[in-house]
Amino acid sequence: MKKIIYSLLITTLVTAGFTSCVDLQEDARSNISTGNFYSNQAEAVSAVQSVYNDLSHNTSGDHASIYNRQLVLCVGMMTDDNIPGPRATNPDVRSIAALTQTATNTRVYELWRQHYEAINRANAAIDRIPLITKGDTAVLHQLVLEAKFLRGLYYYNLVRLWGDVPLLIHETTSLDGLKVSRTPKNEVYAQIIKDFTDATNLPKRYTGVDAFRATSGAAHAFLLSVAVTRRDYTEAINQYTLIQNGGYGYKLFDKYADNFNTAKENTEEHIFEAFTIADGTSGSQGNTNILSGFSAPVSKFEVGQGTGTEADAPIVTLRPLFKSNDARTKVTFNDSILISGTTKKKYDPHFYKYWDSSAATNLANNGVNLPIIRYAEVVLFYAEAQNELNGPGDPSVSTSAYAAINRIRNRAGLSNLTAGLTKDQFRDAVFFERKLEFVYEQIRWFDLIRTNGSGSAILVPTLKALTDPSKGGNATNTWTVAKATNVSEKFLLLPIPASEILANPNLTQNPNW
Repeated sequence: MKKIIYSLLITTLVTAGFTSCVDLQEDARSNISTGNFYSNQAEAVSAVQSVYNDLSHNTSGDHASIYNRQLVLCVGMMTDDNIPGPRATNPDVRSIAALTQTATNTRVYELWRQHYEAINRANAAIDRIPLITKGDTAVLHQLVLEAKFLRGLYYYNLVRLWGDVPLLIHETTSLDGLKVSRTPKNEVYAQIIKDFTDATNLPKRYTGVDAFRATSGAAHAFLLSVAVTRRDYTEAINQYTLIQNGGYGYKLFDKYADNFNTAKENTEEHIFEAFTIADGTSGSQGNTNILSGFSAPVSKFEVGQGTGTEADAPIVTLRPLFKSNDARTKVTFNDSILISGTTKKKYDPHFYKYWDSSAATNLANNGVNLPIIRYAEVVLFYAEAQNELNGPGDPSVSTSAYAAINRIRNRAGLSNLTAGLTKDQFRDAVFFERKLEFVYEQIRWFDLIRTNGSGSAILVPTLKALTDPSKGGNATNTWTVAKATNVSEKFLLLPIPASEILANPNLTQNPNW
């Protein structure tokens, strides 16, 4: 399946000569025109494929793409989960992890650029596909809805990371379209909700080579996520109900490890994923899953397996949070070399979630998809919304919230959550469960910066607690000290890249950057 998808993407970018991407400082005149490209259905398919492509495949120079490590580098390193490993020597990455970065940080710029590149591709598809006269009208309409779904996702990331951002909903074809101002975030959210709402008219599921595509269920799941992020808990429960009653067939895998099993991709718990390609040759370009190699140790995990680069590592306080009977532990971390099935040597824990044992000695053969939203998150969003809207006074509501979080805990092999918690205690329990469930899935940062039901974000107190022994902190580790010392409210938003402000006088900087 993935080989076919990859060939389509190559056709998009090479054979057809297609590119419609411009970032907010690039000279659009240097791009190949799309004017003659959208003439038939095949070209429309290729155009939308390219918008999917930006999720996990790098398209211009840097080794990392949005979900295939760029989010790890730009915001994952700022959390209480990640630190740079000993082989992570890039000063921009290390400064992010220590919370000493500036607006000139190249990684932050790349994340900004990649999102707007993808958005402009989506805008081109949305604007131009309806003008095509050669093709199946229903298919062409579906492609537009997929492009809207993806545009909604890219803007959802942007508005959470930077707040007010330029809202561009039409293709940028000249420099005149680049001198734009920041749009208030509520207007950006309105467009996000509109795009996802339109995408609820997509099919419920696909089969075969199309299984990776956006569905109506995925659109509802992101509307649920947006509602919780904006503390609209009534709408969150409404979206959860639509998902439950929509005939999508979503459920938790019996085994947590199946979320990262190549044989189980795009099934059951996977609502929307970024696909990767086990092509054996393109790891440096981000077409394969590169997270496994960057987090693996230089020494071998197992006989016959390749070695990693030790660039992404778990912070010292993370692994001890997992109970010994938590089934997620051995999926999330590896801390030993195995020879003939016998433990040979112990070492500091490494992320293990995306390790593909079928990749043999070539890590560029890693084809594990990157989950963007799983059904487990839908369940935990429901528990959170029920608690914030109704609990814990109403016994029936309390039962619903507890039942939801216990589904996640029980799948992990843990007992039910302690009964009788207050609303604040239950909220803390949900956020903690999310922390354990989604390690290295690029979700933790968004939890740290969103305003929860208590009316505040948890970023600052969470990172300050890293050096508080009474809260399980480690007062001597270099990275925990840096995070705890340097964190402030300023980091609730990323800096607008300095190069963008220099190129566009209509852009303004976020506070204190």
